[in-house]
Parts: sequence; structure tokens; C-alpha cells
Amino acid sequence: MSKVLSMKNIRKSFADNEVLKDISLEVEKGEVVAIIGPSGSGKSTFLRCATRLETIDSGEIYYGDECMARTDEKSGVIYADKAQMKRINKKFSLVFQNFNLFPHMSVMKNITSSPISVFGVPKAQAEKTAMSLLERMGLEDKAKAYPCELSGGQQQRVSIARALALNPEILFFDEPTSALDPELTGEILKVIRGLAKDKMTMVIVTHEMSFARDVADKIIFMDDGYVVEQGDAKELINNPKSDRLKAFLSRFEN
Repeated sequence: MSKVLSMKNIRKSFADNEVLKDISLEVEKGEVVAIIGPSGSGKSTFLRCATRLETIDSGEIYYGDECMARTDEKSGVIYADKAQMKRINKKFSLVFQNFNLFPHMSVMKNITSSPISVFGVPKAQAEKTAMSLLERMGLEDKAKAYPCELSGGQQQRVSIARALALNPEILFFDEPTSALDPELTGEILKVIRGLAKDKMTMVIVTHEMSFARDVADKIIFMDDGYVVEQGDAKELINNPKSDRLKAFLSRFEN
């Protein structure tokens, strides 16, 4: 297996609040990693650092052999130059918890905009890919619809199609079901299960414990900016070692 993502010794503060405290993560090709933990533990910030929506204070981030960020003793954190960053940007996509679709664009344009304008994919090819993805999401009849005409579950499926249209090596999900009611949550989890079956490399921040146990290969438990426990998904959920994880999981037991 080849390494898709490597994040080492990541630190991130907002003013005096240190949100990430020396966090490391490695993701292999085809692996599904779930990140769990209480609100405020740093999970979403970690994802935002991985996708450069936030800059790190120290540490290093590699996508395959490409260095996105590294720490130099004299200069501090150095990010990849523009040309290298463009190559790295092709390697990942992020699905947001609140969909982040462009309200003034149709579903088709939401999916094809970045491939065409950012990566130079011919329009016909981008639209063909978009229709194939919409069919996969069960939304082939919604290509001309606008986000306001869709349910939350449909909007999230469109946002997943938009992320997949970039053909990323790794797909990030930031609590993809948190804005949905329980009935619609099942729609999205079904889609992600399908992607996992197809060996899509994914990192998923989630509060769905049974889903994390059944779909993920590995689980990372974060609390207060630290990785408290990590390991095989089923083993970690069924036999937590730390008292902190035991207490956290007890909230989800019936």
C-alpha cells in the first residue's frame, strides 16, 4: 500500500488557544479513517489544515511525495509554491457539513465549475462525468435544478458528486450528516459506504459511531487537541483502552 497523506507533529493555535497539539496522521491508499471526538477537540481544524483552509503553525504535510508544508528552523512553516500547490490541490477534495453549494448555479454547473475553470477539463467531458456521478447518486433528474429546490440529503449528495468530479486521490468529509435529520442521514451514509466498498481513500470526521465502526479501517479519537487513542475501527469502538474514550462512547450507548 502506498501512503496518500502524511501529517506529522501538527500544531495550530488561534490567538492563545492551542487547538492542535502535536497531532500526526498517516493514510494509506484505499484506507478509510474516521476521526471521532467531542465538539471542540480539534477535529474540523485538523481537516481544514489538511486542505489548506487553515495554515499550520508547525509540522509537515505530505500528499504522496509532494510536500505541501514543512517547518524550517529559521523560516518557520514553508508552503509549496504556486505550481506545486496546483498539483497538490488535484489530490484531495473536501465535502463540507453545510453543503457549500453555489445557490445561483444549477446542480450541473456546481459540479462542473471547478473542473472546467480551475483544472481546464473540456466542458463536454466535465458534463459527461457530472451526469455519471449524478446517476450514481440517484439524482440524474436534478441536473438542471438549483440547490434551493433540493432536500438537504440531495444537496449533500450533489456536494459529494462535486468533490468526486475532481477525481481526487483522497476525499475528506467534515461531519457530512450533522446538518441532516436522521432520515436523510441514512442516504449519505449509504453513499459513503458505497465509496468505501470501491476502495476510495477517505478521512471522515463523524459522530456516527456505528458507521465509523462498520465502515472505517482505522479510527482516531481526539480530545482537547490531542490524539488520545487510535487503532483498528472495530477494536477501538468495542474495546476502548482509555477512560476518556470509554466515557465518550458511553454517550452513544442505548
